Amino acid sequence: MIGNKDSRRLVLSIGLIAVSALSLVVSCQFWAKNATDDMILAKTSSAELTLQQVSKLMPGNLKGADSVQFVQNYVDKWIHNRLMLEKAITNIDADGYASVENMVNDYRTALLVYKYQQLYIEQNLDTLILDSQIADHYGKYGNNFLLDSCAVKVVFVQIPNTSANANKIRSLVRNNRPDDMPKLEEFCDKEAHEFDMGANWCYLSDAVSKMPKGSITDPKAVAKNGRFVEGRDSLYNYYFMVKEFRDVNEQAPLVFAKEKIREILLNHRKNDLIRNLEIKIYVDAVNKQRFTNYVN
Repeated sequence: MIGNKDSRRLVLSIGLIAVSALSLVVSCQFWAKNATDDMILAKTSSAELTLQQVSKLMPGNLKGADSVQFVQNYVDKWIHNRLMLEKAITNIDADGYASVENMVNDYRTALLVYKYQQLYIEQNLDTLILDSQIADHYGKYGNNFLLDSCAVKVVFVQIPNTSANANKIRSLVRNNRPDDMPKLEEFCDKEAHEFDMGANWCYLSDAVSKMPKGSITDPKAVAKNGRFVEGRDSLYNYYFMVKEFRDVNEQAPLVFAKEKIREILLNHRKNDLIRNLEIKIYVDAVNKQRFTNYVN
């Protein structure tokens, strides 16, 4: 009888015995079709839960006590849900029930359409986005892409502190004259452990992380004012000079907006595919007289 404690314990005991056997079988990757497949693990006035239903839902990596616990939890949850559902059905009027059915049908329709649209996109989407297309979008809508962290172009040199040209390199970095960059790069190619001529944008935090700890205490002030900073450790001299700076909420350089733009362009293509698919299906249905519109 529903709600009977002893009956419930008996049902669960039968389920646990059956699932223990099932766990052994699953661990051997073998399932013999027999009468235990439809063994009833739980029952209410309007539904039954069988071993076969639960076994399909059990994760394959569960064994022994874990599988038993899974079944205990699942059966208990199933009973509570079924009892709540049966109570709801008996207390909701016809209009309420019809409303739910309509919502379920609408959701089913939307889900099926969505699944087909995703399949169509997977089969037909051209995912190649050219750099020129990204640059063109950035040229038109670049002010929509804002920085969430400070960005800089930095001239950075890490050079052995035994270098005979250390002072010359220091002076070239500090002066930061465009005409001196070829000479600086020539020195760096020969002697620097690491260097950056400041041609590319990077986040300020990444640039500062290359300097010895404590050498830059106020990175944003250094970057905004274009200050020269140097540091030193037991092996290297470090020279740091900001060429360009963009603050938070200013327009992001293209390098930081590139992936977002790629996603935007792909989404545009997906939307175009779906629109064209809808038109194609509709035109085909018109030509084949597959529907009748009694309103228009």
